Formats: sequence, structure tokens, C-alpha cells
Amino acid sequence: MDKHEAYRELGLPPTASDEQLKAAWRRLVSRWHPDRNPSRDAASRTQRINKAYHHLRGLRDEEPEAPPAAKPAPKPAAKPAAKPAADKAAPPPSPPPHSPREVTVRQVSLSIEEATLGCVRTLRGRFTHTCPACQGQGHRVLASACPGCQGKGTRAKAALFGWVWTQETCPDCEGDGRQRERCAPCEGTGQRSISYRRHVRIPPGVRAGDELSVPGTLHDGIELGLELHLEIEPHPFFVLEDGQLRCEIPVCGYAWAANQWVEVPAPEGLQHMRLNRDALVYRLRGQGFPERPNGPRGDYIVKVVPSFPESPNSEQQALLDQLAAASARAADAQPDSALGRWRRQLAGWQPKAAPGAKD
Repeated sequence: MDKHEAYRELGLPPTASDEQLKAAWRRLVSRWHPDRNPSRDAASRTQRINKAYHHLRGLRDEEPEAPPAAKPAPKPAAKPAAKPAADKAAPPPSPPPHSPREVTVRQVSLSIEEATLGCVRTLRGRFTHTCPACQGQGHRVLASACPGCQGKGTRAKAALFGWVWTQETCPDCEGDGRQRERCAPCEGTGQRSISYRRHVRIPPGVRAGDELSVPGTLHDGIELGLELHLEIEPHPFFVLEDGQLRCEIPVCGYAWAANQWVEVPAPEGLQHMRLNRDALVYRLRGQGFPERPNGPRGDYIVKVVPSFPESPNSEQQALLDQLAAASARAADAQPDSALGRWRRQLAGWQPKAAPGAKD
């Protein structure tokens, strides 16, 4: 460290007095000491401040021993590659070995079909974080002295109509004594807002209340992860109870009695199912909700409710009369059937007179 670098480190011009030199050293050490400053580079900054002060203090102690004109200029030491030049903004601190991680919590609502079959969701949003360029300060400290206070950290302020002058903290450098530059990446706010868009695959078989952690991606030097809290929306057809998918549908009573085919809703779409007049509950194998995430699908339970008209119209009544007549003829043709036996017994039955009845 040569003399010019030492003055820049302390934020002082070469014409500063011994009192200004000592005051700047005390102020900066108090500000950057690791016991008071939690910054990552507080220790190294304190070492540079002490080195600069003792170097200048040693040079000033040597000056009276020889005339200034005859004193050879000290040979400047080799400058480190990362050392900032005069009036240049100091580079931001190097990132840690592992990038900082931020987690954004999102509520995601799924339909029963999406929860059953799985889906891909595109999530968009914004998150705000501390500007890495200025560490949330909104400015960057330059190596040169503050022009407003000449590196003192304070400046004179008139009081009592100009009769008395007092010292106030310099508003340009906030008492630091070094020139500041507005941070361009965050426009002086200290915060940066970053937009993101993620395509997230939801596995089949997730339940309401499940949480999914999405691997982070790098945004502005920060690893952004997503934590998804899943919800399942109510459905007009399906009911999901204890991991079992159910559905109750009305069907035409005549179609049910005729064992006809009907269409029933399923997670993949409409499915054909044949009715059975001897059953009201049907089990569709392997078309229900997965037993576990990414696991095999269970059975889909369908309950049918046969519906008959309260008052059939004339056409329906005529068809019913034809059906009843056809049923009677079929019973007569099958005397061993229950209806056939009943009709035969009914035809041969004669009521007996009550006891004591007179002709």
C-alpha cells in the first residue's frame, strides 16, 4: 500500500492534518470493526484501515528528519488486481461459495381430474430481494473523499441567524466521509424485484394439503425455490373421499330396466358403461384415484339412481300397456315362472262362503 492508496482508504486528501487523520481512522474503525459490523468483509476492511493509518503515521513521523524536497518518493507496491482505482466504484463483494436461497410459498388449486391424472402448471410471479450490488444500501461507497464535507463526515451549519455555527452530520455521506454513488441496478432503493415463470409438473395422486418443493433456479445471483401448498377444488360430478373416487348419476329407469348402455363421466372423459337392472352400484376397475402419488389407480365407484316419470305421457302409456300385455303373454307361455304360477293359481281360485252364510 502506497501513500495515495492509504489516503483513499481513509477518505482523506493528502493535505489533511494529523488531527483529521486520527479522527478519520477512529471513525472508520468504529464503523467497520467486526464486533459492531456484521458484514462479511468487515474484518478485511478493518485491517486495511489500520494498515493505511499506520503507514501514513509512519511516513509523517519520518518527514522531519529530511527536507521534503530531498526525500525520495517511496516506491509504490504492486497493486492487487481487485484493488479499486481512484474515483472508481468499489466492486460488490464476491458471492459466497453457495448462492443464497429464497423460498416463495404458492397456493395451487387443482381440479379432481388434474389431481387424478397429474398435470403441468405454469406459475408466474415476482419476488423482491435485497440488491446484491449495494447490499441493500441503495448506494455504493467510492474511494474518494466526500465533496460535501471534504472527507470529515460533518459540515458547518448556521444557527441563530448566522451568529453561531454548529456541526451536523454530512447528509451526502451520512458521516462516513467518503463519496457515494447511487446504485444503478436497484435505482437507489436497495431492493430488486425479479419476475419468474416456472413450469411445474404435478404428479398424479396428490392430496389436498400436500406440499411440493420445487428445485430452485438462479435469479439475479439468488437461488429461488418454490413451495407449493396444494388444494383440490369441488367438482360438479366427482367426490373424493378417503382416496376413493365416487360419482352418483341419475339414469332413465326404462334404460336401466332394459340393461342399456349409458355414458358416465370419468377423469379421462365420458366412458360407456352397461347398466344392469339387478345392480345400482358399479365398480370401474383401474379408473379411480391413485392409491398413492405416482402409484396405481384404484377403482372408480359409480352409483346410478333410476328415474321414472311421475305421469307418463300418452305415448309412454301406450308402450307400457304393450309391455304389460307382452309380459302377461310371456308368463302364460312359461307356466313354471313365478308370474306364470301366480296367474294360473289366480285363475283357478274361487272364494268360499263365510261360515253360517245362507243360500
